[in-house]
Formats: sequence, structure tokens, C-alpha cells
Amino acid sequence: MPVKYIEVNPSSELFAPALRAFGDIAIVGKGGFGTPASDPQPFTSPVTAADHLKALGGTALTAAAAEGADTVTTAVSVPVPVLVRLTSDTGSEVHTVTKVAPVTGNEGAPAGFSLTLDGKLGAAYPAGTKVIQESDSDLLRAIRTAFAQTPPPTVVWGVPVDYTKPVWGDGLDEVDKLNVQIVVLANTPLNSATSGTVALLTSHVTANLGDGKERIGVAMLDREVQTSSLATLIVPPVINERMVLVAHRSDDDVAAALAGVIAGYQPHISLLLKPISIAMTDVFSDTEIDAFNKVGVNWITRPVLLPGQALYLGEGYTSDASHGKPYIDIVRVLDDINFRIKAALIESIGNVRISRVGLRSVETIVQSVLAPLVARQVIDGFSIVTPLLTLLDKDLAELKPEEAKEISTARALRSVDLTVQVVYAGAIHRLKIDLVLKG
Repeated sequence: MPVKYIEVNPSSELFAPALRAFGDIAIVGKGGFGTPASDPQPFTSPVTAADHLKALGGTALTAAAAEGADTVTTAVSVPVPVLVRLTSDTGSEVHTVTKVAPVTGNEGAPAGFSLTLDGKLGAAYPAGTKVIQESDSDLLRAIRTAFAQTPPPTVVWGVPVDYTKPVWGDGLDEVDKLNVQIVVLANTPLNSATSGTVALLTSHVTANLGDGKERIGVAMLDREVQTSSLATLIVPPVINERMVLVAHRSDDDVAAALAGVIAGYQPHISLLLKPISIAMTDVFSDTEIDAFNKVGVNWITRPVLLPGQALYLGEGYTSDASHGKPYIDIVRVLDDINFRIKAALIESIGNVRISRVGLRSVETIVQSVLAPLVARQVIDGFSIVTPLLTLLDKDLAELKPEEAKEISTARALRSVDLTVQVVYAGAIHRLKIDLVLKG
């Protein structure tokens, strides 16, 4: 056996930069009646969302209900019509509430609410029997609609706000903590009454929430909004490159549906002519589409040239084209590249020296992030410029006093500037064809 003067046991601990999903969604909304504001929860299917959200809310009978009765008394009011489930040790049954009336107690104080049912009770239920909302709440319906898209999102976070007195700002504050890329307010169509609430969503997605938490907001117009009112409705702060607006003629939560469509595709995929699963029979006229087109509102269409007569997105606009980002895929690609570069470089912070070798290693890390994107045709090309590296490459004797001072200052402050220029070639949205027939 040969003599070993130096023994080395090699091992490898490869650094894998952080990754993030390109389409996790946070939906803020009201759960069923009696639901308080609660912590966000992630869901990977509408089934788990239903199980969790229905257990959060509900009320109870304030008085016993006899078998055969068609009214019950509960502690809180419920919307009408709504499907409710009564559950106790004696049984469980589902009814539709058709009418709600307050019950007056002693000295005129409210003592609960009388609920008129669509049928007679099949069993007797004691006071305290649990009454929950069986039909979907605003929040659950939005989550179901997001998951109904093809391809569906991976994760949807449900953020319940108080049913009786929803504080949307508090719900959005909870979203601040989440690693999501798309934010929606459940069943909150944009109209004159909700413009302030939608403005809160804009403020949320434009706030500086920290590295890696860049996001977009999605909102739908009220289905009754006329194109003549767009000029007064689509105004700042709703006009923003991080907001996506959609017009529709559906009773579904189209904002949640659009968020599900966005989440199902990689950031560089254009939304134009991507299918959307909602119930909508009537489509917009050419005049209405022209009006939407002028203010950066997307619309739902049914192109004759596509087989099947399904519904598709007519465009992929942000609501603000004034800063060179008229399409949402541009915003999402920049956010994605931003995250990838920061995630790859974070390990070098505090370790790499401000020297020729150190700065070249930084440029190499950035190249390792961007080169695969060029190969996948996500971007068309890129360039990296590190001004300090240009100075460090010079001979010390050739440095001007101000250049030497710049190097000294960078080393004293431990700060280096780096510029990355990316060439993004988006998908074709318009084709012009000259069709010439020659005989």
C-alpha cells in the first residue's frame, strides 16, 4: 500500500438558488356567513379549500326547531337565497333559505334572525345546532374558478376577511407575508362603489414588499359597466402596469378565472387567445372592443377562426402602457428575471471580494442565469456591464485620480453597481398579410 502524505476526503455541497412558482395566487374575500377574518391558508385543490373554509364560519340555532317546522332562528343573519346545512347529534339536512327577518327580543333588542326554509325540517333540532353555509361563499367560489382553468394554478391561498364588516386592507396586509405572484379580491367587480377597494389592491401590488415579492393584481369590471363610463372608471391609481383588468358578461368571478389563466402559464407566454373557463354566452361588439382597447382593458371573445367556439382572452394588456410595459408578460418576465438573478447572487454577498476575480465571478453567476433563458428563447439576448470592473482591469499607473477614488470609495462602502440589459422579443400579436391573386 503506497504511503499517503496528505489525505483528502472530497465532498460536494452544491448551492441551489431559491426557486419560486411563476403563478401562486392569493385571493382575499368573504367566506360564508359568520366567518371571521383568519390567517391565510394554501390550497392545492378546491376540495381542500371547501373543507377548510366551510368549517370556519356558520352560526347556531338560538331556539329549538321542531320536526316539520319551516322556520328556524339563528344568531346571525344570512344572505338570501343561500343553501344551509343544519348539523347536530340528531341528524343533518340541507335547505335553501328564502327569507330572513330580524327577531325582536325584550325591550326591542334584537334577539336573532328568523330564517324561512324552502321545505319542512325532517327532524327536530335543539338550540345550539350548528348552521353552516353549504353553498359556496365568495372566497370559495373564486378559488374554485381559479382551479377550473386549464392548465390550473399550483397553489391558491385563501385569505378570509370578516363576513359582516370586511376590512380589505387588513386582508391585503396578510398577503404581504406570502410568496405569491398574483393577487385577487374575490367577487369585487370594479364600479363606482368599489373603486376605493380596488385602489387598495393597486397600492398593495405596487408597494415595496422586499426582494422576491413582486406581484400583479387582477380585477374585473362590473358586467353592467357601459363603455361610455370607462373614462371615469379607468383612472389612477387603477391605471398601473401591475394591474390587469378584464371586461366580461358573466356571473362568474372572472378576475379569479383570469388569475388562474395567468398562473397556468410561464411568465413569458402571452395571454392573447388563451382559453378561459367561465360561463358567458354573449360577446362584445367591435365598438365595445375598440373602447376597451383604448384604455388597456382586456376582454373575453369567441374567435370564429378557432374551432370549438370556446372563450378566449382577446388581449394581454396591463392597464398602463405609458411606461413601455403594455403587456403583462413583460412585467412578469422582468419580475422572474429579477428574482432569478437575486436568488443566484445572494450567496456571493459577504463572500465575494471587490477585485477583478470577484467581480468576474459575479458576472459569471449572472450569465449562468440568463444564458439558459436565451437557449429557451425566453429572451433574445443580454449584456452585463460592471463599470468598476473596467477600472480594475486598468494598470494602476494609468488610473486617473477620480478613477482611483471611485475604486477606493466602492471598497470603503462595500457597494458595486452592475447593469444587466435584456433583449425581450415578445410573441406576435398582430400579422399583416397582403394576399395577391394573379391570373
